[in-house]
Amino acid sequence: MINNLKKLLSKSKWYKYILVGGFTFFLLKGLVWLIVFFIAGFSLINLGS
Repeated sequence: MINNLKKLLSKSKWYKYILVGGFTFFLLKGLVWLIVFFIAGFSLINLGS
């Protein structure tokens, strides 16, 4: 069943869009969380001093 799904997706041009879209989504999500943690970390450092 998984092989059939892979064959169907690999023939479709939408497969590339889904793959790139998913990668971009998680990359941006990771960058947002990284910024959030940096801001939280710097604010804790500033509160301590």
